[in-house]
Amino acid sequence: MTFARDIDVRRQVAELVRAPRRVSPSVAATRHLLTEKGPWSPDLTPMLTEPLDVLGGRRYTGVVFVGPARTGKTMSLILGGVTYIVTCAPGDTLVVQMSQDAARDFSRTDLDRAIRNSPALAERLSPRARDDNTYDKFFRSGIVLKLGWPAVSQLSSKTLQYVFITDYDRPENRDNVDGEGPMWDLAAKRTETYMSRGKCLAESSPGEDYLDPRWRPSTPHEAPPARGILSLYNRGTRARWYWPCKHCGEYSEAAPGLEPFDLPGFDELVESVQSQDIMALAETFARVVCRKCGGVHDMADRAAMNARGRWVHEGQRVNSAGVVEGERRRSNIASYWLGGCAAAYQRWDGIVLKYLQAVATYARTGDEMPLKATTNTDQGAPYLPRAAAKRRTADDLLRRMEPWPKGTVPAGVRFLTAAVDVQANRFVVEVFGWGEALESWLVDRFVITSSLRPEGDRTAALDPSSYVEDWLTLESQVIGRRYPVDGQPGRELRVLVTMCDSGGRDGVTDNAYKFWRHCRGKGLGKQFMLIKGTGAKDAARCVLTWPDSRGRKDRSAGSKGDVPVWLVATNTLKDGVSGDLGRTEPGPGYHHIPQWVDRPYFDEMSAEVRTPKGWERKPGERNEAFDLHVYNRAAVIVLGGEAIDWRAPPEWAKAFDERREEPTSTPGAPSTARRRRVLSPGI
Repeated sequence: MTFARDIDVRRQVAELVRAPRRVSPSVAATRHLLTEKGPWSPDLTPMLTEPLDVLGGRRYTGVVFVGPARTGKTMSLILGGVTYIVTCAPGDTLVVQMSQDAARDFSRTDLDRAIRNSPALAERLSPRARDDNTYDKFFRSGIVLKLGWPAVSQLSSKTLQYVFITDYDRPENRDNVDGEGPMWDLAAKRTETYMSRGKCLAESSPGEDYLDPRWRPSTPHEAPPARGILSLYNRGTRARWYWPCKHCGEYSEAAPGLEPFDLPGFDELVESVQSQDIMALAETFARVVCRKCGGVHDMADRAAMNARGRWVHEGQRVNSAGVVEGERRRSNIASYWLGGCAAAYQRWDGIVLKYLQAVATYARTGDEMPLKATTNTDQGAPYLPRAAAKRRTADDLLRRMEPWPKGTVPAGVRFLTAAVDVQANRFVVEVFGWGEALESWLVDRFVITSSLRPEGDRTAALDPSSYVEDWLTLESQVIGRRYPVDGQPGRELRVLVTMCDSGGRDGVTDNAYKFWRHCRGKGLGKQFMLIKGTGAKDAARCVLTWPDSRGRKDRSAGSKGDVPVWLVATNTLKDGVSGDLGRTEPGPGYHHIPQWVDRPYFDEMSAEVRTPKGWERKPGERNEAFDLHVYNRAAVIVLGGEAIDWRAPPEWAKAFDERREEPTSTPGAPSTARRRRVLSPGI
């Protein structure tokens, strides 16, 4: 029988009682982390030293790192962090991969290789075979390193000191893990028992799009409003990587995206990739330009620039000596965002080449996926879809204003339409003039807030949902209204058709139907028409319907099948309006904007963004102007304006000096008499 020597036993259990080593995580990784290619060194990826060292402090309980692929995030932050924990600061740890398969691959490749090649890790691993399996690694200190994936069984009912999340933006259930909430919040909850010693770390390249081209950062380091890892970054201290210019010595940001390379605009690139050698273009643009002195840097300068680089958190600044001054943004999360140009394992010409190839693919096929992939993984930036990027902003429209008097018909207009948007306490009205090839002008825009009902010595405030008589203001102020023609005294144009929204608060639809019946009784049934939008896919652009709610418990609009309502495909029409607003020169489809409109008009015109689900309004923003443009567009369809042969237009669409007389009825509109019933006007 043989007996173990007491000294060997003491050595084996010494890790159970050893006090934490007071060294920084980056020093621990430098001393103890080895791979098959050699020891880990902070010199190759100096930008990862500070985020790694946060694990050893008490100031922050969270670390968020955003960067492109092939930055060294896994080696430095995950394996470097594990090395520090095992050798210096033992604590139960969970590493969350994007799937169970990814967890298995990480365990059997990266982690096993690191343990096998690093003596300091291998000698601390428990010698018992059952303590070393695919998803659990036990060490002599008594701690366990667990490998998991986004599932509530992995992220609940556990007390852990450290949780690492890799590729945060990749799992589809990241924002709601099995109905329990966001992955970050579930993970951070597991470490709360350890208070300031508990740490939750997430790293990823951006994977979510943002959809608002009007967005501008409210602070220098704010990220766009994309979900996922960038939303976590915005919660934190918002650090960006700054490096010095070799010419002037001043520091500037190695920004995410293509900004450091100073490429031309997208449309110009589309033309270039179709007519020039893409490889040659990539070599030409693969230069980083100093924003302060204009000095040019080649790929060979990157290592020296990174060696002197500094993380600058929101609220701080760095001087030409490399000294960071100022107070950081207050947060319990230290967050970092690195651009692709500073990543150690990517060549600049490779980043630019992949982008140009993606531009060429988009130009040939319209496929945006290569553009999204290279923006996310090579540039370390979120992607703005082309449909959203083309959207006009309020400032774009402001620059297009032209002078003509409000309430007058400019030269070029052939006929007028009006549209009404029904709000809680007002009618918003816009009158459009339409010219040859449906070039359009905003002729009038006004708001009706007073009714015709007396209230003491004044009229009562408008309430379209409660008082059907309040709709009479439309008859006197909108329907059939006439506007003087600019420069032609005595000449006027009448509004041919008014399209009115039929939805809104309870009571609006019922009153809208009653008012239409009133208009029909006065012979105005074709001049005033009701409209309702639908977001259904493949819906016809504009189709006449006859709603009938009798006998249906889910309807209370009072429709008897006698009121015509135009059902319009709002997404399709808004796509057309957005396209017309994109035209920059007068001509077919161009929309003219007068100087007399106020700023809210422009904000309303740009209040919606195109998403995969359709046009969506940002919360809290008004969009009446955009809707009214669509309603006026529908009026043109109802009138048959799209089918006009402008070489021989109908009388109502001719130029003023060619007309014999003004039309007395509404042309083009289909008859509503076929469903007419004997009913009282309703008012």
